Amino acid sequence: MMREWLSPLLGIATVLFLAAVAAFLWLSRRDSEVAAVRRYEALRKPGQAPRKQAVYSFMQQIYSVCEQVPVLRVYLQHLRRRLVILRLGDEWKLRLETMKSVLLMWLVLLLAAVPLVLAVRDPFTLAMLGIGLWVGHGILSDMGVHRLEMRLLRQLRLFLSDVRHHYHRHGMVEEAIYESADSAPYEMALHGQELYDLLTDSDAEEKLAQYVELAPNRYLQGFAGLSYLIKEHGDQQTETGSVYLKGLEKLSVELNLELLRRERLSFLLQGLTVIALLPLLFTRPIEAWASHYFPAMDSFYASAFGWAVKLCLLVVVWLCYALLRNLSELDTTAKPTSRKRWEKRAFGWPWMRWLAHRLGPVPGSREAERMTRLLKDTASPLRLEWFYVQRIVTGVAAFLAVLGLFLSLHTAERHQVLYAPVKPGTLFGQLSPQEETKAREAAALDRRMLDQLKEVRPRSENSVINLLRKDPAAQIKEDQLRATARRILGKLEKLNQPYLAWWEAFLALAAGWSGYALPVGIRLFQRRMRQMEMKHEVDQLQAVIAILAGMDRMSVEQLLLWMEQFAQVFREPLQACLLHFEQGEEHALAQLKEDAPFLPFVRIVEKLEMASQHLTIRQAFDDLEAEQAFAREQRKQEYEQLIEQKAGWGRWIGFAPLMTLIFGYLVIPLVVVSLQQMTTYYDQLQRIQ
Repeated sequence: MMREWLSPLLGIATVLFLAAVAAFLWLSRRDSEVAAVRRYEALRKPGQAPRKQAVYSFMQQIYSVCEQVPVLRVYLQHLRRRLVILRLGDEWKLRLETMKSVLLMWLVLLLAAVPLVLAVRDPFTLAMLGIGLWVGHGILSDMGVHRLEMRLLRQLRLFLSDVRHHYHRHGMVEEAIYESADSAPYEMALHGQELYDLLTDSDAEEKLAQYVELAPNRYLQGFAGLSYLIKEHGDQQTETGSVYLKGLEKLSVELNLELLRRERLSFLLQGLTVIALLPLLFTRPIEAWASHYFPAMDSFYASAFGWAVKLCLLVVVWLCYALLRNLSELDTTAKPTSRKRWEKRAFGWPWMRWLAHRLGPVPGSREAERMTRLLKDTASPLRLEWFYVQRIVTGVAAFLAVLGLFLSLHTAERHQVLYAPVKPGTLFGQLSPQEETKAREAAALDRRMLDQLKEVRPRSENSVINLLRKDPAAQIKEDQLRATARRILGKLEKLNQPYLAWWEAFLALAAGWSGYALPVGIRLFQRRMRQMEMKHEVDQLQAVIAILAGMDRMSVEQLLLWMEQFAQVFREPLQACLLHFEQGEEHALAQLKEDAPFLPFVRIVEKLEMASQHLTIRQAFDDLEAEQAFAREQRKQEYEQLIEQKAGWGRWIGFAPLMTLIFGYLVIPLVVVSLQQMTTYYDQLQRIQ
């Protein structure tokens, strides 16, 4: 009864809250901060339509109000961190884009969730709906960030073409960038203006370092660095033409390959996360359908094993969603944001530090080196000690979760034994209302007998029969007394079973061990995905080297700096090499080969070694231009294989929850329950004969 009026009340309260916020914003339009924002909008967008300007102003006001609420402020900051990479120095646009994303996401989620909340009465289904909303929010957030990244990459492709055109006219890098930014779309115009200010600044080198840290992708980093080098040292004419124009050409080729690759991969992976989410919506309809046409399934879904299957389905959905997000995040160009690690704070506790040192490997051992290499290969920000804190917490959480699950299932099973209606052992069909009433009366009788049996010794069929004969409310025929006594004794035996069996304690320990190993498994999966990216990154590094090899003043150390800016998978080994480069070039490059033993990357390092000894960079990498046509075709083929591999992984992961739902939640339980019913029916026929 409470649920029937609670949902509409919550809906009315939500509408009233939004109306109150709108009224508050309308009354506070004269606030000085809001007025300043409005004046800023009018100045910066004079030709904007009044209606659109009013909508944008309203979003800015909503953002200002949400910043006053701690929970909403943290939520907005989380979204800002994902969007800030696309905006440089434009707070107005960043706030607007954040609010547009928030309002669009929650509008879609509420339109999908409100009808379901009004129609659902089952708490477990509501919990699944909550998980679905959380996953849906992550999907929409990823889609929004991916859309903005792709839009910026497409704008950059056109921007490079415009720079090439204007450079032919003026022969000056800064003028070409200025004129190209003047006609570029808004997002690219911001970066173009930033690049122009960088090149014309008195301290251009420091500005370049700041821009490289904030640039949203490696192509803008490379374009900024190339433009700075040409601005400082001048362009050079080689046999193939201008070094700057040749660099822009190679940068455009890399950008086009990246766009095609990401668009193809996005097309093949699109919808898989939604497919992985679908079982959360269809568990209740499948359960209702199976219980209606096969009534014995109702007892299965209400049993402890049925609840275990539901929880296993939730775990499968969550794992597949996490793996799909991990698979997709390897294709993003966003840099990881620094944040406080809970593992670091937990490692500060003395008992946790003691436990991590006891369970962790001995420093300098083979296991410590293997785990350290695994963390480096996956670009994890965790130290080895923090990683073992994460493993310990995950293992303890898994152990407690499975242990609590078994205890909860036993509690639910005891409740089912005591309060479930006593149904006859029929094969199919539903009970009539009269039979349902008799079944509930039989369950109430069993509960009374079980209470009385607590003080009876010994507990046998005859003692139960005597109690049934003494009960005035029991109207049981003499020929049914023994069957009723056996049923009550069977329930008593189930209730006297221990809350935790030995095999359940063993499974809880196994789950704890699995949770302890789960972080390692996730990082092994990440490393497998990153290994698919290594050849792709080596190809991009070769393109960077081909751009810079034609410059006379280029040194090995400068080339390593450029490679470090473009690298993602090999960034940490390159950073370590640069740190030790002044102490000895040969030792630093040799250590780089050991830190990154990927064969194509090792070939690049070996050429750098020759360039640092007796050859120039142009001579060491003279085969890059000669093999360019073959390498381009080879890269296309490798990209196809890479995309197909990722798409295959995505299909297996995306459809795993659906297969679990169909077979684990419907087909296999239906077969097992049908076999049990057939056995019961056959036993009844044997007794009749």
